This record gives sequence, C-alpha cells and structure tokens, in this order.
Amino acid sequence: MPTDPTDRLIRLRARFALLDTNGNGHLQSDDFTLLADRVLDSLSANRDSAKAHALTQGCRTFWQGLAAACDRDGDATVTFQEYAAAIPDAAHFDQYGSPYARALAALADTDDDGQVEQGEFIACMTAIGFAPPQVRQLFAALAGQRGRITTDAWSAAIKDYYVSDSANTPGQLLANQPT
Repeated sequence: MPTDPTDRLIRLRARFALLDTNGNGHLQSDDFTLLADRVLDSLSANRDSAKAHALTQGCRTFWQGLAAACDRDGDATVTFQEYAAAIPDAAHFDQYGSPYARALAALADTDDDGQVEQGEFIACMTAIGFAPPQVRQLFAALAGQRGRITTDAWSAAIKDYYVSDSANTPGQLLANQPT
C-alpha cells in the first residue's frame, strides 16, 4: 500500500524539527552538540563517563552522516528541503544513526541491566524535545506489562522513527502533536 504523501511530510517535518535542537530552521553540527548536552543534563550524567562520551560521539556521527547525505550545497547546514529530498534509508541509519540510538539507550540504562525504566525514558525523551503525552504513550507501547524497555527495543524504535515511512510503528506516536 502506498504511503500517503501528506502523512510522510508530517513525519519528515516532525523528525527535522526534533533534530533542529536550537530551533533556527536548519540543521547544523551545533544542534547535535546541544542534543547531547540536553540528554546528559536530563540524567545528571557524569560528562567524563564512557556513556557520556559515547552519546556525544554518537550525536557527532549522526550529524556527519546527515550532512554527508543531505547537505547538497556544502554550506555545513541542512535545510528541510535538503533533508526531505535525501532522507537516509535504513542502511544509512545503521551506520550513522545507530551509534546515537545505542548510546542514548545505554545512557538511560543507569543500572546497566539492559533495561530502561520509565523515569529515565521520560527524562531523555522530553530533553530531546518530545511532548510528554506522546512519550508516555510510546513507553507504554514499548514496555507493555513489563514496565521497562530493553535497550535493544528502544534502539530499534529510534531507527523505526527515523527511517520508516509507516505510521504503524510505535515510534510514530512521537510524530503526533499533543492533544
């Protein structure tokens, strides 16, 4: 079944706005530095820890991959038009986005048991810029009766959010505006 172009555009705009951390209308390296800083602050993470370094590097790698794929005019910024025209696929995300996704989930797994508790999940996701109602819905969808999310499930949901055209993945709950 073909993807509705209007739904696709809404999801692309939501993804772009999320990455435009400073809200200036385009993506730059600084957006990804700010993203890492907000997440680290949300969990009061030790900036010298291996997990903090992994998140910072993951954000840097994510930016470098997006810039390489999308920055057509070489001005070190990515406009929405460039982003929408060259949105990376799953293989690209595996190389450039997965380090960020894995590092984010690992950072939120504060007791290193492979599970993320609701409080840490909500703290990270709201620091990233998602609305609390959608964050709670996503947590419930991913955690089910367990009350926790595995780091692998969260990493997979992040990938789905960024690369799936389907509105039927748990991460797409985040593209919805609060009601």
